[in-house]
Amino acid sequence: MPRNRQQIPREERTGDLLAAATELFLSKGYAKTTMADISAAAGVARGNVYWYFDSKDHIFAAVMNRLLSREIRILNEEQAGADPLSRLVRGLSDMRYSRPLHQAMHDRLPHSEAVREAHDTFLNWIVGLVDELMAERGLDHAPGVDAALVRDVALAVFEGANVPNDRNRPAHEMIRFLMESVLARSSGAKGRER
Repeated sequence: MPRNRQQIPREERTGDLLAAATELFLSKGYAKTTMADISAAAGVARGNVYWYFDSKDHIFAAVMNRLLSREIRILNEEQAGADPLSRLVRGLSDMRYSRPLHQAMHDRLPHSEAVREAHDTFLNWIVGLVDELMAERGLDHAPGVDAALVRDVALAVFEGANVPNDRNRPAHEMIRFLMESVLARSSGAKGRER
């Protein structure tokens, strides 16, 4: 006999729902996935999904946060000694499979605070690694280097690369090019100052 909601720990049920939602969002997309699909895939009565998540946007935000947390954990384990640019490029490359979900986030941003917060968490991760790279190379306060502009351009490149468009190169390739260009230019400027 299947266990009822009271017999299954909340964390376990939440994990089941997130796993089912992740698989469905990746295979069907956000728009074509319904709460009924998620509840059926997780083996949870449709109405009971709302005990765990207020809405489809809330479960979507939780899925995106979970994907990012997983990637950060993997990078911290596998790339512990790597420089910030390598970790950023590897993380963005690893998460290419979720590009359609990032696009769906943009569709939901005006409608959902939960999705907006998940999106901001993702962008803050990118900013943190760009800032770490700039600091590591001594460029965060270097003359002639506008660190805030570098950060903003990196975000714009990432966001632009995730717009539905068959002509874009992958974001990780463009951000690597951008950061290596900035670093080379800045290193050259620092050498000329001496």
